[in-house]
Amino acid sequence: MFTADKIDDKGLWLGDITASENIQILDDHQISHILTILDYEPTHIDKNRTHLYIHADDLQSTDLLTHEFEKCFQFINKAIEQGHQVLIHCQKGISRSATIATMYLMRKYSLTREQALEKIINKRRYSPVIPNDGFLRQLDLYHQMNYKVDMENELYKEFQRKLFDTIESKSTMDNNTTILLNNENEQEYKCRTCHYKLFTNNDIQRHEKESTIICNDDSRIFTFFLDWIDEIFINPIGTIGCPNCKIILGEYSLSEKKFEIKK
Repeated sequence: MFTADKIDDKGLWLGDITASENIQILDDHQISHILTILDYEPTHIDKNRTHLYIHADDLQSTDLLTHEFEKCFQFINKAIEQGHQVLIHCQKGISRSATIATMYLMRKYSLTREQALEKIINKRRYSPVIPNDGFLRQLDLYHQMNYKVDMENELYKEFQRKLFDTIESKSTMDNNTTILLNNENEQEYKCRTCHYKLFTNNDIQRHEKESTIICNDDSRIFTFFLDWIDEIFINPIGTIGCPNCKIILGEYSLSEKKFEIKK
Protein backbone atom coordinates (compact mmCIF):
# COMPACT_ATOMS: atom_id res chain seq x y z
CA MET A 1 0.00 0.00 0.00
CA PHE A 2 1.31 3.45 -0.95
CA THR A 3 0.68 5.86 1.93
CA ALA A 4 0.78 8.99 -0.22
CA ASP A 5 -1.88 10.78 -2.24
CA LYS A 6 -1.66 12.91 -5.35
CA ILE A 7 -3.01 16.26 -4.19
CA ASP A 8 -2.43 18.20 -7.41
CA ASP A 9 -2.88 16.80 -10.88
CA LYS A 10 0.27 18.53 -12.14
CA GLY A 11 2.44 16.23 -10.06
CA LEU A 12 2.41 16.94 -6.32
CA TRP A 13 2.08 14.12 -3.77
CA LEU A 14 1.69 14.22 0.02
CA GLY A 15 2.68 11.31 2.24
CA ASP A 16 4.57 9.99 5.23
CA ILE A 17 8.08 8.62 5.67
CA THR A 18 6.95 5.11 4.67
CA ALA A 19 5.88 6.41 1.27
CA SER A 20 9.30 8.00 0.75
CA GLU A 21 10.96 4.60 1.21
CA ASN A 22 8.66 2.61 -1.11
CA ILE A 23 11.02 2.45 -4.08
CA GLN A 24 8.85 0.25 -6.27
CA ILE A 25 5.75 2.43 -6.09
CA LEU A 26 7.78 5.62 -6.35
CA ASP A 27 9.08 4.20 -9.62
CA ASP A 28 5.58 3.17 -10.70
CA HIS A 29 4.34 6.73 -10.24
CA GLN A 30 7.54 8.23 -11.69
CA ILE A 31 8.17 10.28 -8.55
CA SER A 32 11.68 11.61 -9.05
CA HIS A 33 11.82 14.43 -6.46
CA ILE A 34 11.37 14.09 -2.68
CA LEU A 35 11.03 16.93 -0.19
CA THR A 36 11.64 15.71 3.37
CA ILE A 37 10.66 17.74 6.46
CA LEU A 38 11.85 16.05 9.66
CA ASP A 39 13.64 16.84 12.92
CA TYR A 40 16.35 14.33 12.00
CA GLU A 41 18.18 13.62 8.77
CA PRO A 42 16.79 10.47 7.11
CA THR A 43 19.15 7.56 6.64
CA HIS A 44 17.28 6.19 3.62
CA ILE A 45 18.39 8.29 0.63
CA ASP A 46 17.70 7.04 -2.88
CA LYS A 47 20.55 8.34 -5.04
CA ASN A 48 18.40 7.95 -8.15
CA ARG A 49 16.10 10.78 -6.98
CA THR A 50 16.51 14.46 -6.26
CA HIS A 51 16.12 15.31 -2.57
CA LEU A 52 15.62 18.43 -0.48
CA TYR A 53 15.86 17.99 3.29
CA ILE A 54 14.39 20.60 5.65
CA HIS A 55 15.16 20.28 9.35
CA ALA A 56 12.05 21.23 11.34
CA ASP A 57 10.29 20.17 14.53
CA ASP A 58 6.51 19.82 14.62
CA LEU A 59 6.19 22.63 17.18
CA GLN A 60 4.12 25.80 17.21
CA SER A 61 7.35 27.78 17.71
CA THR A 62 8.98 26.37 14.55
CA ASP A 63 9.36 29.07 11.89
CA LEU A 64 8.82 27.61 8.42
CA LEU A 65 7.64 30.90 6.96
CA THR A 66 10.81 32.99 7.01
CA HIS A 67 13.22 30.82 5.03
CA GLU A 68 11.68 27.42 4.28
CA PHE A 69 8.52 28.47 2.41
CA GLU A 70 10.46 30.05 -0.46
CA LYS A 71 13.06 27.28 -0.62
CA CYS A 72 10.37 24.59 -0.74
CA PHE A 73 8.22 26.42 -3.29
CA GLN A 74 11.13 26.83 -5.68
CA PHE A 75 12.11 23.15 -5.34
CA ILE A 76 8.57 21.92 -6.00
CA ASN A 77 7.71 24.40 -8.72
CA LYS A 78 10.90 23.89 -10.70
CA ALA A 79 10.47 20.10 -10.65
CA ILE A 80 6.82 20.22 -11.72
CA GLU A 81 7.48 22.76 -14.48
CA GLN A 82 10.10 20.34 -15.83
CA GLY A 83 7.50 17.57 -15.90
CA HIS A 84 8.56 15.69 -12.75
CA GLN A 85 6.46 14.21 -9.96
CA VAL A 86 7.21 15.44 -6.41
CA LEU A 87 6.54 13.80 -3.04
CA ILE A 88 6.41 15.95 0.11
CA HIS A 89 6.61 14.02 3.37
CA CYS A 90 7.33 14.34 7.08
CA GLN A 91 6.98 11.58 9.69
CA LYS A 92 3.23 11.02 9.37
CA GLY A 93 2.19 13.39 6.59
CA ILE A 94 -0.13 15.28 8.93
CA SER A 95 1.40 18.61 9.98
CA ARG A 96 4.81 19.69 8.63
CA SER A 97 4.54 18.31 5.10
CA ALA A 98 0.84 19.29 4.97
CA THR A 99 1.88 22.85 5.79
CA ILE A 100 4.34 22.96 2.89
CA ALA A 101 1.81 21.40 0.53
CA THR A 102 -0.76 24.01 1.60
CA MET A 103 1.75 26.80 1.08
CA TYR A 104 2.52 25.59 -2.43
CA LEU A 105 -1.13 25.38 -3.50
CA MET A 106 -1.88 28.77 -1.95
CA ARG A 107 0.85 30.49 -3.93
CA LYS A 108 0.45 28.51 -7.13
CA TYR A 109 -3.31 29.08 -7.41
CA SER A 110 -3.76 32.29 -5.34
CA LEU A 111 -5.76 30.52 -2.64
CA THR A 112 -6.46 31.23 0.99
CA ARG A 113 -5.24 28.81 3.62
CA GLU A 114 -8.76 27.39 4.02
CA GLN A 115 -9.21 26.85 0.27
CA ALA A 116 -5.85 25.11 -0.13
CA LEU A 117 -6.41 22.88 2.89
CA GLU A 118 -9.84 21.88 1.61
CA LYS A 119 -8.32 20.76 -1.70
CA ILE A 120 -5.75 18.63 0.15
CA ILE A 121 -8.24 17.14 2.60
CA ASN A 122 -10.48 16.07 -0.30
CA LYS A 123 -7.53 14.22 -1.88
CA ARG A 124 -5.90 12.75 1.23
CA ARG A 125 -7.02 9.21 2.08
CA TYR A 126 -4.45 7.71 4.43
CA SER A 127 -4.19 10.26 7.24
CA PRO A 128 -5.76 13.50 8.48
CA VAL A 129 -4.36 16.88 7.43
CA ILE A 130 -3.83 18.91 10.61
CA PRO A 131 -1.02 21.51 10.62
CA ASN A 132 -0.33 22.73 14.15
CA ASP A 133 -1.69 26.12 15.20
CA GLY A 134 1.67 27.84 14.73
CA PHE A 135 1.88 26.65 11.13
CA LEU A 136 -1.72 27.73 10.46
CA ARG A 137 -0.89 31.26 11.63
CA GLN A 138 2.15 31.31 9.35
CA LEU A 139 0.02 30.26 6.38
CA ASP A 140 -2.49 33.01 7.12
CA LEU A 141 0.31 35.57 7.37
CA TYR A 142 1.77 34.27 4.09
CA HIS A 143 -1.57 34.99 2.42
CA GLN A 144 -1.77 38.44 4.02
CA MET A 145 1.69 39.27 2.64
CA ASN A 146 0.63 38.16 -0.87
CA TYR A 147 2.63 34.90 -0.81
CA LYS A 148 6.02 36.44 -0.06
CA VAL A 149 7.99 37.16 3.09
CA ASP A 150 8.13 40.91 3.70
CA MET A 151 10.38 41.44 6.71
CA GLU A 152 9.39 45.13 6.88
CA ASN A 153 5.71 44.26 7.18
CA GLU A 154 4.39 45.10 10.65
CA LEU A 155 2.39 41.86 10.73
CA TYR A 156 5.58 39.90 10.10
CA LYS A 157 7.44 41.79 12.83
CA GLU A 158 4.63 41.07 15.26
CA PHE A 159 4.76 37.39 14.28
CA GLN A 160 8.48 37.32 15.13
CA ARG A 161 7.93 39.07 18.45
CA LYS A 162 5.31 36.53 19.49
CA LEU A 163 7.48 33.71 18.25
CA PHE A 164 10.39 34.78 20.41
CA ASP A 165 8.17 35.14 23.45
CA THR A 166 8.00 31.32 23.41
CA ILE A 167 11.71 30.68 22.85
CA GLU A 168 14.26 30.62 25.64
CA SER A 169 17.16 32.75 24.47
CA LYS A 170 20.63 32.27 25.92
CA SER A 171 22.70 35.38 26.56
CA THR A 172 26.31 35.25 27.73
CA MET A 173 27.34 38.52 29.33
CA ASP A 174 30.91 39.87 29.49
CA ASN A 175 32.09 42.51 31.94
CA ASN A 176 33.87 44.42 29.17
CA THR A 177 30.66 45.09 27.26
CA THR A 178 27.93 45.46 29.89
CA ILE A 179 27.43 46.69 33.41
CA LEU A 180 24.78 45.87 35.99
CA LEU A 181 23.15 48.67 37.96
CA ASN A 182 21.18 47.90 41.09
CA ASN A 183 18.12 50.03 41.78
CA GLU A 184 15.52 49.58 44.46
CA ASN A 185 12.91 48.01 42.18
CA GLU A 186 14.80 46.62 39.22
CA GLN A 187 18.17 45.66 37.80
CA GLU A 188 19.26 47.29 34.56
CA TYR A 189 21.75 45.84 32.08
CA LYS A 190 23.52 48.66 30.21
CA CYS A 191 26.13 49.03 27.51
CA ARG A 192 29.47 49.64 29.21
CA THR A 193 30.58 52.07 26.49
CA CYS A 194 27.61 54.47 26.33
CA HIS A 195 25.45 53.27 29.27
CA TYR A 196 22.43 52.73 27.02
CA LYS A 197 19.89 50.49 28.81
CA LEU A 198 19.67 47.16 26.99
CA PHE A 199 17.23 45.25 29.21
CA THR A 200 16.14 44.74 32.81
CA ASN A 201 15.54 41.82 35.12
CA ASN A 202 11.95 41.74 33.80
CA ASP A 203 13.35 40.53 30.46
CA ILE A 204 15.16 37.61 32.08
CA GLN A 205 13.64 34.16 32.22
CA ARG A 206 13.55 32.35 35.54
CA HIS A 207 15.01 28.92 36.11
CA GLU A 208 12.52 26.16 35.26
CA LYS A 209 12.99 24.33 38.57
CA GLU A 210 12.99 27.50 40.67
CA SER A 211 10.67 29.86 38.82
CA THR A 212 11.02 32.68 41.37
CA ILE A 213 14.81 32.85 41.11
CA ILE A 214 16.65 34.99 38.56
CA CYS A 215 20.01 33.67 37.42
CA ASN A 216 22.77 35.51 39.32
CA ASP A 217 25.55 34.23 37.08
CA ASP A 218 27.05 37.35 35.44
CA SER A 219 28.50 35.24 32.64
CA ARG A 220 25.26 33.61 31.48
CA ILE A 221 21.59 34.56 31.64
CA PHE A 222 18.40 33.72 29.74
CA THR A 223 16.25 36.44 28.18
CA PHE A 224 13.03 36.81 26.27
CA PHE A 225 13.05 38.39 22.80
CA LEU A 226 14.52 41.92 22.84
CA ASP A 227 12.77 44.12 20.28
CA TRP A 228 15.79 46.40 19.69
CA ILE A 229 17.69 43.60 17.92
CA ASP A 230 16.34 44.59 14.50
CA GLU A 231 18.81 42.46 12.57
CA ILE A 232 16.80 39.30 13.22
CA PHE A 233 14.20 40.49 10.70
CA ILE A 234 16.88 40.43 7.99
CA ASN A 235 19.29 37.59 8.79
CA PRO A 236 18.91 34.42 10.90
CA ILE A 237 22.54 34.72 12.07
CA GLY A 238 24.41 37.91 12.86
CA THR A 239 25.98 40.25 15.37
CA ILE A 240 24.29 42.11 18.20
CA GLY A 241 25.15 45.81 18.27
CA CYS A 242 24.27 48.42 20.88
CA PRO A 243 21.32 50.37 19.41
CA ASN A 244 22.89 53.63 20.61
CA CYS A 245 26.68 53.55 20.07
CA LYS A 246 26.70 50.54 17.71
CA ILE A 247 29.50 48.72 19.54
CA ILE A 248 29.37 44.97 18.93
CA LEU A 249 28.04 43.19 22.03
CA GLY A 250 27.94 39.66 20.68
CA GLU A 251 26.21 37.32 18.25
CA TYR A 252 22.81 35.69 17.74
CA SER A 253 21.63 32.59 15.91
CA LEU A 254 17.95 31.94 15.27
CA SER A 255 18.71 28.40 14.11
CA GLU A 256 20.25 27.69 17.51
CA LYS A 257 17.62 29.86 19.23
CA LYS A 258 20.16 31.85 21.24
CA PHE A 259 21.48 35.35 21.83
CA GLU A 260 25.10 35.39 22.99
CA ILE A 261 26.64 38.61 24.26
CA LYS A 262 30.37 38.45 24.80
CA LYS A 263 33.58 40.41 24.45
